[in-house]
Amino acid sequence: MKKERILKGIPASDGIAIGKVFVLERESELELIIPAHRIPKENVKKEIARYKEGLEQTKKQLEETKDRILKALGENHAKLIEAYITILDDRLFTHDVIKMIEEEFWPVEYSVHNAINKVIQMFERSGDDYFRGRIIDMKDVARKLLRNLLGKKRKDIKKIKKGDVVISSTLDPHDVIVLKERECAGFITEAGTKTSHLALAAQGLGIPSIVGLTEITNEEINDGDEIIIDGYTGTVILHPSEGTFKEYKEKYEKHLKEQQMLIQLSKLPSVTTDGKKVVLLCNIDSPKDVDKVLTSSAEGVGLYRTEYQYTNRTTLPSEEELYEDYAYVAEKIYPKTVVIRTFDIGSDKLSELGLEGVKKEKASALGLRGIRLALKYPDLFKKQLKAILRASAKGNVKIMFPMISTVREVERIKELLQETKSELEHQGIPYDHNIKIGAMIETPSAALTTDMIAQKVDFISIGTNDLIQYVLAVDRFNENVAEMYEPLHLSVLRIIKHIVDAGHKYGKTVSVCGEMAADTSFTEILIGLGIDELSVPAVTVLKVKHAIRETNFEKARKLVDEIIFTDSYPEVIKKTV
Repeated sequence: MKKERILKGIPASDGIAIGKVFVLERESELELIIPAHRIPKENVKKEIARYKEGLEQTKKQLEETKDRILKALGENHAKLIEAYITILDDRLFTHDVIKMIEEEFWPVEYSVHNAINKVIQMFERSGDDYFRGRIIDMKDVARKLLRNLLGKKRKDIKKIKKGDVVISSTLDPHDVIVLKERECAGFITEAGTKTSHLALAAQGLGIPSIVGLTEITNEEINDGDEIIIDGYTGTVILHPSEGTFKEYKEKYEKHLKEQQMLIQLSKLPSVTTDGKKVVLLCNIDSPKDVDKVLTSSAEGVGLYRTEYQYTNRTTLPSEEELYEDYAYVAEKIYPKTVVIRTFDIGSDKLSELGLEGVKKEKASALGLRGIRLALKYPDLFKKQLKAILRASAKGNVKIMFPMISTVREVERIKELLQETKSELEHQGIPYDHNIKIGAMIETPSAALTTDMIAQKVDFISIGTNDLIQYVLAVDRFNENVAEMYEPLHLSVLRIIKHIVDAGHKYGKTVSVCGEMAADTSFTEILIGLGIDELSVPAVTVLKVKHAIRETNFEKARKLVDEIIFTDSYPEVIKKTV
């Protein structure tokens, strides 16, 4: 009998899984044998044809993967696959591969391997965290391409059985969708952070998981071995003893009872123990998510992301296409309210849609995106505004604008909105004349001028995902710095407090719609900061409602008062954990 071993990784998604091991891919299996012999000159054209064929095969696979991720997990996760496709489309990369085949007579696999390594070395020397963070993407997409060129496949993921605990060196969001379909109990990976695409996909699908457990695939562990993973603490127990098995069986059953208890909360209000109402709303990525909202006990949709309408296509959507989706959601959710956010896409999307004069950007997070892009292309923006206004006729639609940086942007938005309203009136098309508009506060510049912005809009919503990144100068998907992405950093708490106070000064509700809202370890702090509304994925509504109902508003407010001006970060953690 094998001896029990306890390992610690990074808890990525809550829950306990007890099952049998399925080793999908070990670290050693990632190493591919690359042929390094020269090819005859007469084989050059054939080798280039092989490269192009492998390239198209890989891109086709990635497009199919992107479609599934978009439908199951939404736009944010699909961006990872888009990044892979962008790498394959890079002219410099393709030029280097073909040059090595044509001029140096290297086989395609060796040429791809060397071209990727050349880019990786350049990124490593750049000293730029953004580029260093893309190294993982480069290696992953190269591996996919090389596997196709070599005809090498990894273990069939569809052989996973219900209740298995999957162990793998790496996984991507698409793999997580398949694991959910196969009803696996949980998974462990060597790569990843708590804020990686992988972890967020697991959270969205409710799969207990642990990431960042280096060397796990090199352990003496085989398919069929007993294993326990604790997604709350990051604990992995290999070959559990009878006593440990019994202990975790009891924890698992307790977890199931807690899930049943949460279901009982569906008909209860989201109020604190001392009667403070906190409105609980849902985030959706497409119309298909509305049914989940209706069964979640949420009070409406606090964030309807519309980016999906501009992806996976080569032409821009028509006003009618946009309107049909918005009208469907508004009708289905009625009389509850839906907040529709105008598109938050980058210029790269528009170039793919055939819009002329758009330049591709290396760091689109800081470039032409969100409202900046909308105001640069007002006709495109007004088309979406018109579709939203038409869908608002019943009076249960609000509009929210992303990536606001200045008060002047808000003023220009209102001018375009008024122009659009006038056009609808001229055409005799009904719409809500009193439609409410809101600004997403995601940039430090907007946060520090919230008092001015609040006077121009009807409500404020804090997009904590981007706000935290910009305040801390940390890319949460970059494994080199992801540990520095800290929502409880004093600068973050103070800036949120500033936003809330400024919004309330002018009688505006303030909501949070980022991942911070869905993490119950932050619920008390957010309530204490004065947040009025939380908008979360449907799967987390009951869990967040439970946290709200366990919180005392006055105690939470006093807690915030204690820590907001402290100079001791450990003290913040101690008081909030």
